[in-house]
Amino acid sequence: MTDQPLPRVVLLIPHYNNPQGLERSLASIGKDEVCDVLVVDDGSNRAPIDHNAARAAFAARGIVRFLNLPQNRGIEHALNSGLQWIQARGYELVARLDCGDLNVPDRLARQLAFLDAHPAVMLVGGAASMVDPQGVEQFVLRHPAAQSAIVKAMRANSAFIHPTVMFRSAALAQTGLYPLDTPAAEDYALFWEFVNRFETANLPEVLIRYELDPTSISHSKRDKQLRSRLKLQRRHSDGSAAALAGIARTAALLAMPYKLVFKLKSRLRKERA
Repeated sequence: MTDQPLPRVVLLIPHYNNPQGLERSLASIGKDEVCDVLVVDDGSNRAPIDHNAARAAFAARGIVRFLNLPQNRGIEHALNSGLQWIQARGYELVARLDCGDLNVPDRLARQLAFLDAHPAVMLVGGAASMVDPQGVEQFVLRHPAAQSAIVKAMRANSAFIHPTVMFRSAALAQTGLYPLDTPAAEDYALFWEFVNRFETANLPEVLIRYELDPTSISHSKRDKQLRSRLKLQRRHSDGSAAALAGIARTAALLAMPYKLVFKLKSRLRKERA
């Protein structure tokens, strides 16, 4: 009996003490999707993964695999451990998802079709329906679709929603893995490497339902994230008005309490809608 060939896509999911969120995420992958899943457990000690329940939640055409790290070192280390595992096995494409976030049923097929039709594009993201912990949509977040607009948007913040991206694993030979010197903004740092070297894109349609969790990194580690963002904006600044405006905006956000920022952003999005 010969080994089955690898699917082209592997979905990388980091996990830390959230087995129920993991099972919801796995269950959201459409049954017609063709992919393997790599779950990297970052040293969970309070709520470890139930492997049988996780595999039972997954109905797509592939295999769920687990990489268990001996201690908790943070998401960037977990993601890099996962990418090294993936590179060693030769998967062509890497997609991302976070525990608790939900794929639309054909998300991976849509992105795969787009990358096949646009061989110069190395990374593609998409839109997200942002929902509260009760599952009620608060707004839809979309980023620019074309490379020129993406580069401009990166001056202010990441132009990609991290759990929506799919990228070609071969590109990592040039970008490197997730940087370790920008805590809580490792995704923004890696996306800068993609944008500087390759063509990138975003699909306009919603690919995931993203849960606005009050305990997430962007809330509990907000100041650290903003400081890392500011560091990256300065590192990649070209002196343009857009670059200087992005730096000024991040510095202003550092001086404002998160609740006020969230209320202002929510009000603006509702007015635009």
